[in-house]
Amino acid sequence: MVADRQPTIIRTGGLRRNVALDSMLAVGGGITLAVVGGLLPSIARQSGLVPLGIALLAAAPYLGNLLSALSGRVGPQSTRGLAGLRVTGALLLVAVALSPNPALIVLVVGAFWLAWAFGVPYQSRLWGAMYPADVRGRVIGILGMAKAAAAALAALAVGIIADRLGAPLALSLAGAVGACCALAAVGLRSTAPLPARAFSPREAVRSLTSRQPLRRIVLAQGFFGGGQIAATPLYALVYVDRLHLSLADVGLIAVLTASATTASYVVWGALVDRRGPMLGLRSAAVFGILSLALYAIAPDARLLWLAAIAAGLSNAAIDVGIQGALSVHTPLAERAAAMAGWNALTGARGVLMPLLATGLVQLHVVDLTAALLLCLVPAATGLVMYFDWPIAVELRQRTVRRPAWLSRPVA
Repeated sequence: MVADRQPTIIRTGGLRRNVALDSMLAVGGGITLAVVGGLLPSIARQSGLVPLGIALLAAAPYLGNLLSALSGRVGPQSTRGLAGLRVTGALLLVAVALSPNPALIVLVVGAFWLAWAFGVPYQSRLWGAMYPADVRGRVIGILGMAKAAAAALAALAVGIIADRLGAPLALSLAGAVGACCALAAVGLRSTAPLPARAFSPREAVRSLTSRQPLRRIVLAQGFFGGGQIAATPLYALVYVDRLHLSLADVGLIAVLTASATTASYVVWGALVDRRGPMLGLRSAAVFGILSLALYAIAPDARLLWLAAIAAGLSNAAIDVGIQGALSVHTPLAERAAAMAGWNALTGARGVLMPLLATGLVQLHVVDLTAALLLCLVPAATGLVMYFDWPIAVELRQRTVRRPAWLSRPVA
C-alpha cells in the first residue's frame, strides 16, 4: 500500500487522531523554538555575549542541518526516537535556566538545534506515510499554525515572565511544557509501511540533487536563504544596541511574527495544494526581502512590527513550499533522505553566513545598517532565481486541475 492510497477509515478517525497528536507535538516545538530563536539571543546579549557569539547562535540551527545528513545512520527510526529527541531539546532549556551565562547559552542552543535537525528527515517521511496527498498541504498548514500560535503565546508570556520574575523561571517553565507536549509523538501511527531506511550523507545529497527541479530550488534558496540567515544575528543588535528594547518588546515582535505565521499557514497550505509549491516559495522570497529591508532602515520598534508580520508570512510560505516540492519530486521511500540532503546543503551556507555578516560589524568594516543592506544582495538574487523558472513547468502547473502530487501516486 502506498501512502497516497489509504482506506476510507484511515481518512476519518485515524487521520484526526494523528492530526491531534501531531498538533500537540507542534505546540511543544513552537514553545521551545520561540524561546531558543526569539529570546535566548537577546538574553545572551544582555548577559554580555559579543556580536560574534550572537552569530554562533544564529549559525547553530544550520550546523544542525548540515550534520543531519548523518541522521540516516544515527537518527530516529521510530516515533519513540522522535519523541526522545524533542523531549531532550526541550529539557535543555531547563539546563540553561540553572546558569544563564553566555557560554552555556551557546552550548545549549547548539545541542538543541542538533536534536531538532536530526528529527526533521524522519518526521518528513512520517508525514508522507500518515497523511493522504490530497490534504497533506492543508494538514501541514494546520500543524504549522499550531506551532506558530504556540510560539506567539510563548514569546509573549516568556518575555513578560523573564522581565518580572527572571529568565531562569521563564526558561524552566517553557522547557517543562515543551517536553510534556513532545511526548505526544509516541502515539503517532503511520498508515503505510514505514520500515527503517538507512542512508549515508552522500545518498542524502544525491537523492535531492539527482532531480533537476529540486536542484534549481536548492540554488535559489541558497541565495535567498543565505541573505536571510546572514541578517538573523544582526536583528538582536537592532533590538539591543540600536533601539534598546526590553525583552517584552522583543517578545511582542516575536508574537507578531508568529501571529502572521499562524494566520497564513493554512492559507498557504491550501494554495500550495491547488497551485503548486512554487507559489509558496516565490511568495516567501518576496515577503522575506521586505522584512529584511524594513529591519535595515527601522528607526524605532513600530517599523519592526511590519517587518515581523512580513517575516511571519514568509516563514509559513517557505515551510509549506519546501514540503510541497519534496512531495512532488521524491517518492516516499526517499523522502527522509531528500529532506536530510536539503538540510545538509542549505545548512552548509547557514553556518558561514551569520559569521561573515556579524564579523564585518564586529571588526568595524561596516556599520549595522550597511551590513543589513549587504544581506539584501544575495536575498534578492535568490528571488530572481525563483521567478526564473522554466516556462514548461509553469504551463504544466497551470493547465492541470489538480497539483502534480494529486495526479499521480507517490510510492
